[in-house]
Amino acid sequence: MKTRPLKLNRLLKKKIPFNWYYLVWWLGAILIGLVAFLLSRGAIFSFELFSSITQQYPWWPFIGIPIGGIFLTWFMKKVGAGTEGSGIQQTIAALRVTQHPEQVHWFVNLKLATAKFFALIIGIGSGFVIGLEGPTVQIGASIMYSFRRFLPFDNAILRRQLIMMGGAAGIAAAFNAPMAGIMFAFEEMWKNVESKTAARIVLAIILAGLTAHFCNGKETYFGSVNAFMDISPKVLPILLLVVIFGGLVGGLFSWLVVKASLWLPASVVCFKKNHPYYFVTVCGLLLAMCGLFAPIFGSGAEMTNQLLHNQVVLPWYYMPFKFMAFLLSSLAGVPGGIFSPSLSLGAAVGNCFTGLVDPQWQSLLLALSMIAVLSGVTRAPLTATFIIIEMTNGHSMIFSALIAAYLASNTARVFHVSFYHDLAHRAIKNMPKTLVAQVIKH
Repeated sequence: MKTRPLKLNRLLKKKIPFNWYYLVWWLGAILIGLVAFLLSRGAIFSFELFSSITQQYPWWPFIGIPIGGIFLTWFMKKVGAGTEGSGIQQTIAALRVTQHPEQVHWFVNLKLATAKFFALIIGIGSGFVIGLEGPTVQIGASIMYSFRRFLPFDNAILRRQLIMMGGAAGIAAAFNAPMAGIMFAFEEMWKNVESKTAARIVLAIILAGLTAHFCNGKETYFGSVNAFMDISPKVLPILLLVVIFGGLVGGLFSWLVVKASLWLPASVVCFKKNHPYYFVTVCGLLLAMCGLFAPIFGSGAEMTNQLLHNQVVLPWYYMPFKFMAFLLSSLAGVPGGIFSPSLSLGAAVGNCFTGLVDPQWQSLLLALSMIAVLSGVTRAPLTATFIIIEMTNGHSMIFSALIAAYLASNTARVFHVSFYHDLAHRAIKNMPKTLVAQVIKH
């Protein structure tokens, strides 16, 4: 973890051509794209297995989810801090401590990336309401950061560049959406970045995205959604209502996760701390109970796709049960992202209002509600907009999507929570005291 002496740096810098730097970055980005593809295939297989068992044995979630939660809790204790939750907050935390390699290593390293890869597949295969995207960001950042050992120098600027390149490439590869990766880097990680770093990040995103695109094919995540764009004044109030409500739902979810210690009874907080295995078991059983009333398991991508293409009709109570299942999965602390579940929750929100509009407006209403909830949760309106546009091939709704995203994001401000940055601050505070002291000192 120690930086090389200055003389050795200069010597190596003279011997290794400058072009090798680019080769290292390119190889890292391509590897991230391949890993993201393998992760998505593994997650799809594990959830299909869970679904097939559940169809044959409806009681299986009451066994599979708690067992999966107990195993993941044990696994996270064995691997160590950094495997829990989304992974984006750990990546942002790593960006804040790039002056100290030991601290960066606490949040992004190949051990964590490997653990997150398999833990995510197990979590989705157990039925938890989690997504791939956040863990892919941490995995991508860990892979790219590990490539610094092949470079002839090591400093805070380089570490920051590698983490941002890997994280942004991860989100682009996970969604097969390069523009969303650029917007994510811009909104969540891109702070005072010089032009050279910006160009390298974009190049990494392109390479990772192209690799994932080559492996996945030309199909977009949710196919092509035919959103009717000639908005009538009659439907505009309903669309505004959906967007504002979606922003409130997303903001509420964010507040409930970040401020769990404020609203949960003190006895429950104490129980979670002292008896983590019992706590995750209770969360798993409650999650299984939600599944008795609505199809809420997994990331929800398949159900969202069916809603967008009018292939399924779901009751209004799908939304509250999806919200509770999503919240229980987050409180349980199992490794997993929130992007796909947020989009699924957004579709559930829109589903409550589709009966108020003509069929020609329903796809647009659902897409805007998905953007609204994701913007409300993450407070990243550009990322939410371009994710949906690229995932649905809905470039024609760019202006309505941007308006919806910013309206929802500003609506969510009433909760005074910045999801990933608040969790990143907490992650830094939870580091060992010796490392925390170095952060405070500098």
